[in-house]
Amino acid sequence: MDEQMRNEIALFRYGLIAEVVSRELQKGEQAQRFRDIARKKHVTPYGEKQTVSKRTLERYLHLYRNGGFEALKPTRRGGYAARAISPEILDKAALLKQERPERSVQQIIRMMELAEWVKPGSISESTLSKQLRKRGITRKKLSKSTSSRSFRRFEFPHRNACWQGDVQHTLYLPDPTNPDKKRVAKLFAFIDDYSRYIVHGQFHFQEKGAQLEDCLFKAIMRCGKPEKIYVDYTEKNTMPNKLINPS
Repeated sequence: MDEQMRNEIALFRYGLIAEVVSRELQKGEQAQRFRDIARKKHVTPYGEKQTVSKRTLERYLHLYRNGGFEALKPTRRGGYAARAISPEILDKAALLKQERPERSVQQIIRMMELAEWVKPGSISESTLSKQLRKRGITRKKLSKSTSSRSFRRFEFPHRNACWQGDVQHTLYLPDPTNPDKKRVAKLFAFIDDYSRYIVHGQFHFQEKGAQLEDCLFKAIMRCGKPEKIYVDYTEKNTMPNKLINPS
């Protein structure tokens, strides 16, 4: 990848986060702005229209704040260069999309990571999306299909095989320590993949590892220890999604 392309990619990434970088936003406002950006399609330096996930936007923001514009440039060996996806994994991704056409590419990747078919972070959303489109596997085409073929819904085999945890920004509430100010309440929750039962959920004003651990501890005390835990949450957005095997 030449230097001109690396600069163009960095400019594209900066353009996505420019509004957040140039203004001081509350955490809830920043998350909402990223959700709005993630819903739209953007023209990449390669002339393709693509969506960019909220998680990716948060990663770009973290890179920029820690390393400036230079940090937004892809490595000379990486960036937009396609990462190879084996035919076997591509077949599995296609089946997951055909089973539920409304599933996003990001959801499909997360499901394959949970099933340990691929390593977390090893598949690019843009690459998988492109490969599925080449096969004609898109939500629009699948919705029009008259095929009567049925697919088995993906799920873990039994209760407590895997829990999924996440944090959702909700309402602005008065700050207990300063009633004249408001703070966003964050809902921490864990759900059992097999039964869809919420093993525990609670609100916190802070969004740090201690709050996540407290929620997980109470879930385990209530429902027992799961075999695996998948969390789409990282403190200060410094780490990717994690699949955890509790010991």
